[in-house]
Amino acid sequence: MATIDINAIKNEIVRYGTRSAFDLQPAVLSKDILLNKYAKPLAKVKGKWTFPSVFMGNVVQAFSDEWTEYGSVQFQAKIARNFHQKVNFPIKPYEIYGSWEEALYEEDKKPAEMPISKYIVNMIGEHITSDLSNTTVTGKFDPAQIGSSTPEYTKSMDGLNTIVDTMVVDTVNPVFSVPVDIALMNDQPARVDAFEEGFPENVKISTIFMPLGEWQDYVKQRENLADKAINYKDGYRTTSRYGREIVGVPGMKAGRLVAWVDGNLFRLYDRKDNPAQIDDVQVQDYKVKIFIQWHLGYDFAVNQYVFVETHDAAKERGLNDAAKNKLYYPNEQSLIA
Repeated sequence: MATIDINAIKNEIVRYGTRSAFDLQPAVLSKDILLNKYAKPLAKVKGKWTFPSVFMGNVVQAFSDEWTEYGSVQFQAKIARNFHQKVNFPIKPYEIYGSWEEALYEEDKKPAEMPISKYIVNMIGEHITSDLSNTTVTGKFDPAQIGSSTPEYTKSMDGLNTIVDTMVVDTVNPVFSVPVDIALMNDQPARVDAFEEGFPENVKISTIFMPLGEWQDYVKQRENLADKAINYKDGYRTTSRYGREIVGVPGMKAGRLVAWVDGNLFRLYDRKDNPAQIDDVQVQDYKVKIFIQWHLGYDFAVNQYVFVETHDAAKERGLNDAAKNKLYYPNEQSLIA
């Protein structure tokens, strides 16, 4: 085996990290992380962020030649947060060196074209993306994990399941409940139809999210196996009866369909972190220790513009609050009558 200068590898990683600080940005903001495809980026956020909202009531009235004041404005706000996460990853150069040499051979590259520093950083970046792909859906932040010697990566931030769970029980800023007959759980196309038919009118909702296994059942139940050959590229596999995109989400909580007004989901990160960069590289005990950190979180600007399937008999269609229904959906007659 070749002689390895651990300090030389450390110095190379430091130089590479300084020269290519943005190489880790795709790891955190990668399109391979499903939520990133549907979340609007909101940079320069560390910790908490306030989403201010302004809602105006109806204003049109019949004409008269005297002043008859009508209409009101209400201001609402929601506090969202992101999470400080890190990577403290040890590299044992003798263990990584052989893999790097093999990669050079397979890709027919010279060391100058793919230095070991780039190989190591890319490898870490791929694992960050893989971890976040799961955590952004299944994660549940646990403050007891801070400083733990045996951390669990899914407890480093709140994912979609936890975010929706929290909103469903929020009575101050409630979600829009869409009751669906529990009997339809065995008929996925009819279930999706019922969910869509429960949306308010004149609201732009382009996408419906459902657990991956239930999406697979949806596709199979829509296929006509008896009468014709299946075109596996048919649009119905990802499009509902009413023209909305249907996305099967790995790890999403079973038995619950979710949708939201386009543009309502935000990805909160700190641009100063790039949003992830190598903070430090140290050598100790024959290891090269790499330190990386970033801030990242997801949340909705307006809970009332999130639509969640419910089988709770106590929940009615809408926000389950007459005053809030009128404020957020003033033209939805079925909710304010």
